[in-house]
Amino acid sequence: MLLAGIKPQEVYQGTETANGKVAVGTRGFDSNGKEYIFCLVAASQNLVTGNLVTLISTGTGANFGTVTILGTGGAAPGLGTPLGVCVSSITASASSYIWVQVYGSCNVSITDATASNLPGHLVIPASVSGAVRASGVATASSFIEGLVFTATASTGSTGAMFLSYPRLTAA
Repeated sequence: MLLAGIKPQEVYQGTETANGKVAVGTRGFDSNGKEYIFCLVAASQNLVTGNLVTLISTGTGANFGTVTILGTGGAAPGLGTPLGVCVSSITASASSYIWVQVYGSCNVSITDATASNLPGHLVIPASVSGAVRASGVATASSFIEGLVFTATASTGSTGAMFLSYPRLTAA
């Protein structure tokens, strides 16, 4: 199902989804054409706006249902894991439901002071869960395909980026 005109910053609880407001795995678009997937926040998670998350499939195909924060070593179960960005207005904890952005301009958590976070550089998982940094081609063993800097970004903040259905990919 596709929904237009969603409110991606909203965080929902189980009672609201049980009342049929929206189903997990539903794709939606905001008024700017950005695309989102409605997901359940997995156990032991506290997600904030800008966190890069892994999308975990609940069945066959692209039916995503659960999200976890992207780990420092890359996404589990490994290469090819779909990623998205948390855009909630408040901290989304375990068993909450959120819209996860998968396409369009966004702000992503940036870390690692040694990185040159510039447009055109490869983007890789950072040393802090849920964050990214830029990397030179010579040092990356894997990178995040479908996620690019659109402006120079400072560490310890969020940086302007563009998402196009990002995935962890071998370099």
